Amino acid sequence: MAVMAETRDRPEIRFHDEISSEWETLHRSRTFKARTAAMFGLLGNADLSGQRWLDAGCGTGTLSRLLAARGCDVTGVDASSEMIVTARSGLADSLLAERLTFQQIPTIANLPFADRSFDGVLCASVLEYVPDVAQCLAQIHRVLSPGGLLLVSIPNRGSLLRQGYKLAHAASSRLSARPLFRYLAFSKFDASPATMQGLLRQHGFTMLGTSFAGSPLPPALDRRPALGTLINILARRGD
Repeated sequence: MAVMAETRDRPEIRFHDEISSEWETLHRSRTFKARTAAMFGLLGNADLSGQRWLDAGCGTGTLSRLLAARGCDVTGVDASSEMIVTARSGLADSLLAERLTFQQIPTIANLPFADRSFDGVLCASVLEYVPDVAQCLAQIHRVLSPGGLLLVSIPNRGSLLRQGYKLAHAASSRLSARPLFRYLAFSKFDASPATMQGLLRQHGFTMLGTSFAGSPLPPALDRRPALGTLINILARRGD
């Protein structure tokens, strides 16, 4: 109940509660499959068997399950109670259930885990919704073991499509209570690869690789820096 009280008045959490019933369907769409493939592609064929991973902002657990399928023990956390309910509801029929734990927390800016608890952290399309990105990165660094991996995606500031989405959202917001691209009312943070590299370096991470994705365009276009609406980043915590 305490967690629900802390999140109840946050509009970005209410928004994600509202869309929780649609989230798994979205992840089965061509666009979401392509962005997931681009993100996980940064891991290559790395052997993750037996590793402990945190999915920071796990939603309904779609990506947590992909990590578990690669042999990880995964703890998924999210501030949306409805997302967590949906994530837990799928455990009964999952062959991966013993590798998955889902927990509601108020924010990833204050992770309820001991220092160096995880070998890897996944944080997919979450940082744009938090008020303090730096604090979240500091917490992720704290709970990662030295040499641990961070796989993160954030909106691409340089994407012409995202810029167009913002204009469409602003214009439709003046005409309708349910404007186009509603998530942009809450998705505030975006960055360039260079900006993220500097921010990650400040928090003890070394960037290992990047890719672009997120738009409904064919992969050959979606993965171009000027078009892909998301930047995927693989980074490593220093010793």
